[in-house]
Amino acid sequence: MRNVFSGLIACLLLVLSCASPAAPESPRDIVFRKNYPLTYALEQNPSVVQADPTLQALAHQKYEALSGVVDGWEAVQLSRFSEDEIALSAARLGALADKLSALVRHLRIKGSYYIFNDLPDDAFLEAAWKQDAEGMNHVLDVHALGKMPRYPAIDRITTSPDDTEMAYVRNLAWSNVLSAAKDRPFYAITLESALAWLDANGRFEAADFEPMESGINSKAYKAIGKTHWDQYPYSVILVLGCGPEREGEAISPQSRLRAWYGAQLYREGKAPFIVVSGGRVHPFKTPYSEAEEMKQYLMEVCGIPEEAIIAEPHARHTTTNIRNTARIMLSQGIPPTMSGIITSGREHIDYVTGEGFLDNCRREMLTVPFTLGTRLSLREVTFYPLPSAYQVAPLDPLDP
Repeated sequence: MRNVFSGLIACLLLVLSCASPAAPESPRDIVFRKNYPLTYALEQNPSVVQADPTLQALAHQKYEALSGVVDGWEAVQLSRFSEDEIALSAARLGALADKLSALVRHLRIKGSYYIFNDLPDDAFLEAAWKQDAEGMNHVLDVHALGKMPRYPAIDRITTSPDDTEMAYVRNLAWSNVLSAAKDRPFYAITLESALAWLDANGRFEAADFEPMESGINSKAYKAIGKTHWDQYPYSVILVLGCGPEREGEAISPQSRLRAWYGAQLYREGKAPFIVVSGGRVHPFKTPYSEAEEMKQYLMEVCGIPEEAIIAEPHARHTTTNIRNTARIMLSQGIPPTMSGIITSGREHIDYVTGEGFLDNCRREMLTVPFTLGTRLSLREVTFYPLPSAYQVAPLDPLDP
């Protein structure tokens, strides 16, 4: 009997050792998950929406319409959701609220639609879906049809929408979308079109350095759990990045000097971690990440240990510098009741503390994801993270 039992254990261990590890999440899937959390959740278990006759009819209509076009420009237009299609699909999702209650609970906890959390389940689903659908349409408007985004200097497409190459790309994208969306739910045509156009334009910045917990921030994230917070007056020192304007320059003089100042605050024992924040922003389509370059500067020039540096490599604006840092603080267990320090140049801190900055946050991110505290000096102001930081910004697909 003992031999039989030992044999079963050996077989089980063999099976476990031969089991394939989970495939790493692709950049495309990361961009999908970050930009459209409701649609991503539906995609993990699409049976409820695929069983709905109205939504199935919508899926069929969009697929058949796209199959019948002969022009790539027309294909993009048909890939967009019309206002009527958004309203119809939102109403149907609301009607399916009881069947999707677990999904709604999951999204409420994540906070991706924080501004809708007080709504009942049906209204929550309708509002969240409209946000996703409008976000997909926005990608097609900007990255396929050439509409100017809010910040064209950094977010526009590379070529003119009337360029011969773009016409060729539209035809390729249209064919790819048809292949990917066949027999898929009602959102598949628009979703696959949005992802295809972000990919075609090389705009998967939202996936940069992910997963950060096993990569760029692995040492710092591990150190967070060992930190004695009562030994410090502040939780983090957030250094706001400044991208260079000269082609080929990896780090700007401003970022060097701001990082140096942050290192001084760290040496004074103000906080156990420095957060360097900034993505691949300036100049247009730069390959250099502000956060990565500042992290290297802090380590190589200032002698700051890697485990004391948290990189936030996605922000494209001052508003998202703070929001993304608040997300990291909340998700990694940094005490939210303990204020952090924001540091930059004097003029930059004037902007953060001045009239209009909070309005910019509401306009660009739909909410204010932090509370400003005390201005400590010309170059420092304190802040506290808020749970609203998890709210997705649907019109900023490169850093939602």
